[in-house]
Amino acid sequence: MCGIFGMIGPRTPEAIAGLTKGTRALLHRGPDDEGIEILPLPGKAGYCAGLGVRRLSIQDLTPAGHMPMKDASTGNWIIFNGEIYNFHVIRAELEGLGHRFRSHGDTEVLLEAYGEWGEACLDRLAGMFAFAIWDAGKNTLVLARDRLGVKPLYYHHSPDLFLFGSEVRSLLASGLVPRRLSGEGLASYLAFGAVQDPFTIVEGVWSLPPGHTLRWENDRLEIRQYWSLPEVAARAPQTQGLGEAVAAVRGLVRQSVSQRLISDVPLGAFLSGGIDSSSIVAVAAEASSRPVETFSVVFQENELSEARYSDLVARQFGSHHHKIELTETDLLEQISGALDAMDQPTVDGINTYVVSRATKAAGVTVALSGQGGDELFAGYPSYRSVPRMMEFQRYAGWVASMGKGVNSLFCRNRTNRLSKALALAGQCYYGDHPYFLSRALFLPGAVCALLGHQPNSCCELMMPWGHAELSEMVRNLDPVNQVAVLEASTYMANMLLRDMDCMGMAVALEVRNPFLDHRLWEYVLPLAGKLKLDSRLPKPLLLLAAGERLPEDVYLRRKMGFTLPFAHWMRNGLKSILDQQLLETDQESQVNPLQVAAVWRAFLAGKTTWSRPWSLFVLKEWIRRHISNCPWPTPTLEPGEPHVEYLPQSPQSQ
Repeated sequence: MCGIFGMIGPRTPEAIAGLTKGTRALLHRGPDDEGIEILPLPGKAGYCAGLGVRRLSIQDLTPAGHMPMKDASTGNWIIFNGEIYNFHVIRAELEGLGHRFRSHGDTEVLLEAYGEWGEACLDRLAGMFAFAIWDAGKNTLVLARDRLGVKPLYYHHSPDLFLFGSEVRSLLASGLVPRRLSGEGLASYLAFGAVQDPFTIVEGVWSLPPGHTLRWENDRLEIRQYWSLPEVAARAPQTQGLGEAVAAVRGLVRQSVSQRLISDVPLGAFLSGGIDSSSIVAVAAEASSRPVETFSVVFQENELSEARYSDLVARQFGSHHHKIELTETDLLEQISGALDAMDQPTVDGINTYVVSRATKAAGVTVALSGQGGDELFAGYPSYRSVPRMMEFQRYAGWVASMGKGVNSLFCRNRTNRLSKALALAGQCYYGDHPYFLSRALFLPGAVCALLGHQPNSCCELMMPWGHAELSEMVRNLDPVNQVAVLEASTYMANMLLRDMDCMGMAVALEVRNPFLDHRLWEYVLPLAGKLKLDSRLPKPLLLLAAGERLPEDVYLRRKMGFTLPFAHWMRNGLKSILDQQLLETDQESQVNPLQVAAVWRAFLAGKTTWSRPWSLFVLKEWIRRHISNCPWPTPTLEPGEPHVEYLPQSPQSQ
């Protein structure tokens, strides 16, 4: 696991300094080693390709795993962030083809696989990854991101300059990217509490979407999709029978967990006491030759603590269990560190930072997580509520005109249950799908008011990330599977996985997610929704496949999750800080201060939830820490639009 950074551009002192600064800004992601290579750009005198990496050593702790790594036979170079869990299988295949290896990790396997099969090697990879390969034979740079978006990859393209990195902040740290907010990124953050791919919060910096590659050649970019969630969901299911599905899922989960137990450093598992993490521990205990190290964060307050349930699971499966007790004072003291760790503003993420920091402090470098279980096995309330909303939508035509009229009064500056109900009737929401209404933080009228735009001009900011194309792609799927694709493509990819990556890597903790194995998704996602929902059991397919030995108290309890008492804190310990931020006038955040103050007062009056003023506080804090007070000078770049061509999906993904 690492942080990667690179550039292609003029070989000037400023550019080389930018490469060094961008790489070293990723120190927290890779405290074990650093490597920087500057390669000449054939046919373009005075230009170069630069590759930088900060390494967190997980596999092959010897110098043989150093990056950037060169393939002596092809001249190709690689920098790589992530893990290829089936690299032993790929290595054996390559050795059968005559390849010889000098290291024992997955980086060299990936480099040799590209040399043998080119970009088609992606079809063989099972893992989480973001990598860059300089193809010496073709004088091209190839970037790739894993199918579900576990590992991030960002880029900037202006005339004569291409930059990429594991974090948005690394691009800012280079001093080669203007420190300006993106209007589209800002609007999408207000809409959902997380910036929507491919936008970022910084103008001119883009996120390579999950399941995509980017090829740089002669200053032209070619972006291509090699794997698609909607396409996978539309495939014919391999079975209609529950028994057959359970048996197949059991095998796939066992394979996924077993492959993620391979590590040359201490490994443990998050254990909240919920179904997902408990199922991972159950399978890991079966696959491991020694007790699993499990970690739970617990509270003194009974209403917040899940200690009873994690204790039950730990006893059931004989794990070596660590309970990390945090007080309210401990948590409040960590908020500033969590805000510093945010690569982009997010309404969530504090929880993940707290858990990751506590687990790392306990001596673990790799942790298994149950992330992806709710999305794949229909664990969220949205799997029941959104299909009902879709059904209502069919018969809402007679109230549509009334809804639009009333919504014009309420939807502009409020987002609550009433405004969402009116938005459903009046079709006043994003993406032309009720799912996005269920996940909306601020509705379109409220976003316009916060940005100080008229609705027409605000619509222009919303159109590019409005997910209308994604909604159309899932239109003919089973309603449950529609929700699964939309949850995974937006909420999971743009918030949960992004938060997990930046908060885990902030403390140099690698988080592995067995439920995010693409082979598991390719089997489960097309299955009929009725196999994933049951009126008596939550997540029946997962429970029957991997959780049959879980204590009944664990899977029949009310879904809780790791929650922090933000509503309480914001009225007490954090109130003075939020008063100062949300009631002051500033120009940097580009958000209307009167509307911000109105949202804060609405929360204090009990008229809206804590997440809305909190999202505005986080936004202003992120801008203050990473944009306004950023020490790096703003460069002057030449005007011009880089050429980007989007290609259709590869034949393998059809």
